[in-house]
Amino acid sequence: MKANELYQQGFDRGRTGLYQEAFADFTQAIKLNPDYAEAYIARAHARTGREDKQGAVADFQKAIDIYKARGRTDIADLLLTPLQALKNEIEWGE
Repeated sequence: MKANELYQQGFDRGRTGLYQEAFADFTQAIKLNPDYAEAYIARAHARTGREDKQGAVADFQKAIDIYKARGRTDIADLLLTPLQALKNEIEWGE
């Protein structure tokens, strides 16, 4: 499968609550295309569904770094809100 096909499959699985399967699909998509920022964002959401907040923080940060490298600071800035929310949840033990 191509990275975008794996991404779509993971997205569909994530919408139905199959977070472990979605996580695996996004991980495969990232292996095929390490600069696939959207897959990192989607995997962050799947990780959150799996209660892996630390991993979600890392994925959001990676997506932010990719967007900044592309000169898309507008998108990177939008991702700071969910990133900070996760960091706050971790800090407050939620």
